[in-house]
Amino acid sequence: MGFFVGSWLHDIPDTQFNSDGKQMIIKHLCFAPLETRLWYKLRDGRYCCETHFIEGLQEGEQYTDFISKSEMLKVIEDEIGICKKYGEINLAALLQTKKEEIFLY
Repeated sequence: MGFFVGSWLHDIPDTQFNSDGKQMIIKHLCFAPLETRLWYKLRDGRYCCETHFIEGLQEGEQYTDFISKSEMLKVIEDEIGICKKYGEINLAALLQTKKEEIFLY
C-alpha cells in the first residue's frame, strides 16, 4: 500500500510487466480531480512518463514522453526522498532496489 501526500497517492512499484509491456516504477494517483502520473520501463528498455487527466478541464487528455535513463534515476531519487520524509522506509527500500536495477543496466 502506498501513502498520501495531500490528494496524491504515492503507490508501490510493480514487480512485473503488465499486458501492455509496461513495468510501473513510480505511480502518483490524484483524487481531486482524478489524474495519474506514471513513470515506467518498457519491455524494450526505454523509460516513459505518462500523465492522464481523467476528469476536470483536461478530461480525457493523455501525454506520454520518453525520458532518459538519467531522468528516470533522478525521478526515483526524488521519490525516495519523499518516502523518507513521510516515514515510508519500506517503499523507499523498494525504490532503491529499482534504482539499483536501472543503474546496472
